[in-house]
Amino acid sequence: MARKGLDKSVVMKAAAELIEEQGLSRFSMGELARRLHVKTASLYNHVDSLDRLLDEVGLEAAARLTAEENAAISGKTGDEALFSLAEAYRRFAREHDQMYRLIIGFSRRSGEMQIREAREILEPIRKVLEGYGLSQTQQYHWQRILRGMMVGFAIHEHAGGFTGLPVDKDESYRLAVQCMADGLRRAGRGSE
Repeated sequence: MARKGLDKSVVMKAAAELIEEQGLSRFSMGELARRLHVKTASLYNHVDSLDRLLDEVGLEAAARLTAEENAAISGKTGDEALFSLAEAYRRFAREHDQMYRLIIGFSRRSGEMQIREAREILEPIRKVLEGYGLSQTQQYHWQRILRGMMVGFAIHEHAGGFTGLPVDKDESYRLAVQCMADGLRRAGRGSE
């Protein structure tokens, strides 16, 4: 019999908190059961499997990232929107690095989750790129380039990279975004 008050939303919230506190690599259904003061088997009344639970928590994390990006670009266009989007992305990756790992891990898990996550996360990027007058094909290429830059920077920074040089990594990120802005403006002019 399931514990009174325990439902899927409670399980997911506790899982997200535990992942943020202890790290994705230390997360297990046993640890989650201890957190909720239930037997591990009881969790399966609310979730199908560990992988499915991680997918669902990851989708929630993707929705949070997307909401932060949308808030950051609200009312902005062009370079202002691009810089705001890039900063919101980096801030989320820094402040919620374990949730960010779940988002990045979608590509290694189910196709359905990857498709749902991609649609959500790509929407704010699409909105920003619309402001540069790109063709549809150019938008596809540039969203890959922009995501690659933001993801690469976030992963390398989280792994402790960028520490061996005597320059500010915030300025390096700003320069990377500026290169993107310059390239987007050139590409947009070329499509006219």
